[in-house]
Amino acid sequence: MSAAASANGHSEVFDLTDAADAAAGEGEPFPFTFKGKPYSVPPATSWPVSALRAVSRGDLDSALAELVGAETFDALCDDGLRLGQLNVLFGKIATAQGLGDLKNSARQQRPVSTRTSKRR
Repeated sequence: MSAAASANGHSEVFDLTDAADAAAGEGEPFPFTFKGKPYSVPPATSWPVSALRAVSRGDLDSALAELVGAETFDALCDDGLRLGQLNVLFGKIATAQGLGDLKNSARQQRPVSTRTSKRR
């Protein structure tokens, strides 16, 4: 037992891996169809942080590829998935999974320009 664990009165060290695995089983997958074919996105509690970061950057194609797998994502693209449809899909996923409005996700800031000389 570590000194930190005994100092705060806890006899066990919290194992994030075990807790996260238990939480990943919570929630329901998000089923959807595209061009008549069934698909499913796993519950948000099981998403890798890298997929969530991709969503927050607005990189929805990378996020969806990570969530459904490259082969499934390629099939969606081969069937003609468009950007507008991808945006609608993630909006519906966010609502169903309790993620809030993805339109308010943090976006990458534009580089700030600095004046290098005085205006005359």
